[in-house]
Amino acid sequence: MDKVRLACGHRTDNPYLIEKMMIRVYSPEELCYCIMLDAYLLDESFACEELAKWLGEECGLEDLCSELTDAVRRNSSVDMYARIIMEYVGFYGAEDIDQTCAVIRDNASLSSYEKGKARADYYLMCGRVTMALSAYNELLESIPENEKKVRASIWHNCGYAYTRMFRFAEAAKAYYCAYKTLPEDDSLKQFLTALRMSKDDKEYLDYIAGHPEFYEMSHRVEKSISQAEGAFVGTDEYRSIMTMKMLREESTSYGEQTTPYYEQLDKLLDELKSSYREMVSD
Repeated sequence: MDKVRLACGHRTDNPYLIEKMMIRVYSPEELCYCIMLDAYLLDESFACEELAKWLGEECGLEDLCSELTDAVRRNSSVDMYARIIMEYVGFYGAEDIDQTCAVIRDNASLSSYEKGKARADYYLMCGRVTMALSAYNELLESIPENEKKVRASIWHNCGYAYTRMFRFAEAAKAYYCAYKTLPEDDSLKQFLTALRMSKDDKEYLDYIAGHPEFYEMSHRVEKSISQAEGAFVGTDEYRSIMTMKMLREESTSYGEQTTPYYEQLDKLLDELKSSYREMVSD
């Protein structure tokens, strides 16, 4: 049986927002969990008096608040600030705390744009697509042109973000920029896939005919699309679509009302709209 851990301080209804992670925490234990899970995102802005004050006033940890406030005024490092919190709360053992602080320390040596990319990647991983794109675009304006590997990775991730939003033409442009910056098969394949989704058959075939250097990769794209279509047949989404198609055909064949069809369609559209809004919300 796992060890029982006593809560440190108390949970509050007034959460603290860790801006770099865009996460609200409601207790000291949640704060420690976020520190360990996303240590690579923490920077100087984390070690602040505002967090110390929140822990004191909202969570009842006045001693911790005092210790952290002193650390800020002594200009202590971010990893030391995090260590004070984690050791006081006692939610993790010494080994986990040491590893977490090492990650924070190592990331302190990263350049500003490397930290920025880590943060944007985190937004994308969490489904905050609009925030990720905004962060990526800011980075592309500041990162030197000779940093080809980083720039190519950012362009590639932009392509993925646009794909998540069904903006395939913009995804194709982003993937193409990634490929031109640092030619790699994955970016080329994603570029052609997005291009295939954004154009009709004739436009796409005309493009491939004009770019014979992409001919072999275009075959691999078509194979991947066929495999994806085959895999889609076994999903709940496919069965839902087939159900709607059946309801539609039966209503047309027998002259019945199409109410069941439209009810099913509205349900599916509502689910898709909700998912899309969540992805593009700031």
